[in-house]
Amino acid sequence: MTASSHEMGEKSLSSGPSIGCIGCGNMGGAVLRGLCAHASLKLFGHDHTRAKVESLNPADAPGRIAWVDTPEELARMSDIVILAVKPYQMADMLKQIQPCLGTDKIVVSLAAAVSLDELKQGVQGICPVSRLMPNLPARVGKGVFALCLDDEKLKDAQKVLLQELFRVMGLVLILPDGKFSAFSSVAGCGPAFVCLFMEGMENAAVSLGFRADQARELVAATVEGTAALALQGGLGFADLRRQVCSPGGTTIYGVNHMERTAVRGHVTDGVLAAMRRDEELSGK
Repeated sequence: MTASSHEMGEKSLSSGPSIGCIGCGNMGGAVLRGLCAHASLKLFGHDHTRAKVESLNPADAPGRIAWVDTPEELARMSDIVILAVKPYQMADMLKQIQPCLGTDKIVVSLAAAVSLDELKQGVQGICPVSRLMPNLPARVGKGVFALCLDDEKLKDAQKVLLQELFRVMGLVLILPDGKFSAFSSVAGCGPAFVCLFMEGMENAAVSLGFRADQARELVAATVEGTAALALQGGLGFADLRRQVCSPGGTTIYGVNHMERTAVRGHVTDGVLAAMRRDEELSGK
């Protein structure tokens, strides 16, 4: 990005664009709640129930996210329209809001199985579109987001704006449309894989005499701290592991057992199995 385009993005963000989200379930709700961190934004939400939208408001700002009665009204009011509906609902939703779109708006889809080309067709070229895929830790501002900026209609300033918007909730990776399935298999499914490993450590901690609540906290803090080291220290996972493995010590004995039982290989196979299933579901 050039310096001038970055400045335009900052200007757009500081000027308080309006953002609406249609579908405020787990992922849509997490993204809308996370955007509350940007004080300048005007935020709107629509879902089947008004209570679901209102429950996303921060305790100290009960009116921060405003309820909107219909998807059409939300699309008219919003500069950026986030669609967090189910993939099978996407075509109908795009058709429903399409008359309310204009050249100055951006449509952002959170639907995993809907391609960029399908989004372009759905808006009939009226406005630029983008894909965004968050993972579960976005709920607590520690998410990983895949963001597709491949639509040629997106201006540089709009690309900067989208990155700045979602960066407040975690790591934003700019990926082409074709990489979203791979991203989902690693970062989308990843929290489940990590939790499975953590459950095993938790069971061991309970077996060693820790209370269940102590075991959960102990394991979660250990994983959180290790992840922070990996992100901030610049060392690879193997390098960090070797720092814990003293010659002839307890850790290397445990690591050797896990290597003999192919723990690392099973994890790799699990991610690749998720990718194969994604391809089956998408008809590839």
